[in-house]
Amino acid sequence: MSSCLMPIWGDVLTGLGIHRESKPRRSGLTCVLDKHLGIEGTKELISVAGPYIDVVKLTSLTSAFYAPDVLRGKIRLLRDANIDVCAGGTCTEVMLWQKVYPAFLAKAKQWGFTGVEISDGTIEMPDAMRREAIDRALESGFRVFSEVGRKEWSPQTGLEDLVSDLKRDLACGVDKVIVEAMEIGQSVGIMDAEGNPSEEGLRALTEAAGGPEMIIFEAPLRHQQEIFIDRLGTNVNLGNIPPMEVLVVEATRWKTTGIPFMTAYSANPTGA
Repeated sequence: MSSCLMPIWGDVLTGLGIHRESKPRRSGLTCVLDKHLGIEGTKELISVAGPYIDVVKLTSLTSAFYAPDVLRGKIRLLRDANIDVCAGGTCTEVMLWQKVYPAFLAKAKQWGFTGVEISDGTIEMPDAMRREAIDRALESGFRVFSEVGRKEWSPQTGLEDLVSDLKRDLACGVDKVIVEAMEIGQSVGIMDAEGNPSEEGLRALTEAAGGPEMIIFEAPLRHQQEIFIDRLGTNVNLGNIPPMEVLVVEATRWKTTGIPFMTAYSANPTGA
């Protein structure tokens, strides 16, 4: 147990048997979806949950509409807290669509972004174009997170395609591959209409990646977070986490709430 990650009760709850690394982590990432936090909201988020946040993604093209001083100050706060700041996949898609991607990368670097998400949730992106986008971002010094799965689900975009796309992106050298679940978390990617991840999908994707470490599963809904942690362990990577849920996600990782707590209790009802 890392007591610095449970500063209040860590010296009391010594028998949980949970291992959580301090940042920078390679697994057990919590990636927050940020729609509009300003400087004060960012300060509050960091003061409450900074040690448990690894990446903050500024969703869509929201970064374009901040006042410059606010965006600059916000990114500085996050970087000082050892949190990567990522431009969302839709932002990248717009830049590629408008054929200004190299200029976007240069300006994102100037603003202090450290990560770029490469996705084709809306636009058509041939493999060669995708590889070039990944290569350019890597050469520019960004952490590159690719995303597989389209925002509009269809039977033609099935599990075999997700597995194939994941393997392709890992071969291109991305940092992690994100499995799309959007903000609603239902009827997209490996999620069914109720937002439950497919067991077959979990198995196929983790086997293709050699384990869950190279995958970030988007999990905006509480029961999804619990299921991923229960099935894949404390250090599964989770994305699209709302800012107000970071501490609940961390408590779930420690198997002290939700489905993981029930599973841990069932396995050891005496607690000893």
